Amino acid sequence: MNEVFALERHGPALPIARASGTSIHSEMVSWLEAITTAKQIESFLSLLWRGHGEGHLNDEDADQLSRAAYSRKATLDEAREKRMPPTRSYFPQRAKTGRSREDAASGLRCSVRWARKRRLGDMAALPPHVRDRFTEGERAVLYIVASDYRHHNACSSSIKEIGDRAGVGVTTVRNTLRKARHLGLLLIQERPQWRAKHLTNIVKIVCAQWLGWIRKFRPNLGLKFYPIGFKKPESSGTYGTKNRNGQPSYSHSDGPTGRFQRFASRKPPNG
Repeated sequence: MNEVFALERHGPALPIARASGTSIHSEMVSWLEAITTAKQIESFLSLLWRGHGEGHLNDEDADQLSRAAYSRKATLDEAREKRMPPTRSYFPQRAKTGRSREDAASGLRCSVRWARKRRLGDMAALPPHVRDRFTEGERAVLYIVASDYRHHNACSSSIKEIGDRAGVGVTTVRNTLRKARHLGLLLIQERPQWRAKHLTNIVKIVCAQWLGWIRKFRPNLGLKFYPIGFKKPESSGTYGTKNRNGQPSYSHSDGPTGRFQRFASRKPPNG
């Protein structure tokens, strides 16, 4: 058993490469703990008795590992009958780093989205009595919702669109909408479709104090603070397949104008 073994006959491969300075028994115990399917037990037992036959494991260790393998198989069979999820994930576990959450959160960020979140979070789109209940990113999300409600009486943008406009992630958008609905600020209407992708939710503001705040203190909400400014391009003078009057360029000059004419005269065909 000096080579590297992998139980990949039934199910995913297991990271069971032998490490230097470790015993065969301890490696087999760790391999058994990493098994996630009952079919992998058979490969483990064949590997176990093979190592016992070659003299790498004594009788006591082999018997102990065999009983542990059958106990593990019984547990997995019971979980399968009860339709319980596996005890461990099939995917390899990511090694933990020594960095703290503060160090991980202070990584590289998109400066444009970061500045957008800071700017929209300070736009005072929320009334003072609920402003302190939301973080800066959550206030930026509610600014987008209030802006769409101010212009369209509802916000029908998707979670991804709201997050891109507010400069935050989709998780922040979901948490914000859930918290605002719990506080009685928003009404979220779902639009499921039969055998098709669901339509985006309709988000409406139902808080009377928030509506009064928008109407009195923020009448121009969202008109001057869009993240990207759009300028209507000037006409280049070309009209494609249509003339300046709206008629197709290939239409006859002596035919009808296209509008309804009761007695429109047409040019008789030649010959």
